[in-house]
Amino acid sequence: MKVSGIASDTGEAVAQEISDVSVEELQSMATLGLSSGELKARIDNLAVSADAKVLLFQVATKVIRVGETVVKIGQKILETVFEVIKTYPNTSFGVVFGAIAGTLVSSIPIIGWVLGPVITPLLVVFGMTVGVAVDIADKAAERSIRTYLARFEPLKS
Repeated sequence: MKVSGIASDTGEAVAQEISDVSVEELQSMATLGLSSGELKARIDNLAVSADAKVLLFQVATKVIRVGETVVKIGQKILETVFEVIKTYPNTSFGVVFGAIAGTLVSSIPIIGWVLGPVITPLLVVFGMTVGVAVDIADKAAERSIRTYLARFEPLKS
């Protein structure tokens, strides 16, 4: 089946063949949990800068065509991100904490310039790992993570 879309960086049409996608998989990708207005309201309510909100709105407008079906892939991805943040707050906090700690280390003169590029990713991964350990204390959380990832499985080439 043919998947097509517009490349964000070049504005060119991009098309690729993927293995057959079942109708059920395609319908699950095309089905949205939030309306465009609800998603816009969630983005508007985020405590981030206006520039970050504009970027999120741009992501939300991305669409792809799978066969004859139009999938609002940007909105589907943002829905998934919001659901993961809601369901796994400790993991989300761990990633943000690691990124902030890495940025602070990077801002130290001389030492930060040398250690920053190495320490920042390590702190992000460490924060995420600790958060995941707390969030995945039970198997139900792990199953739901696999469910979120399975939504995008048909798009693999």
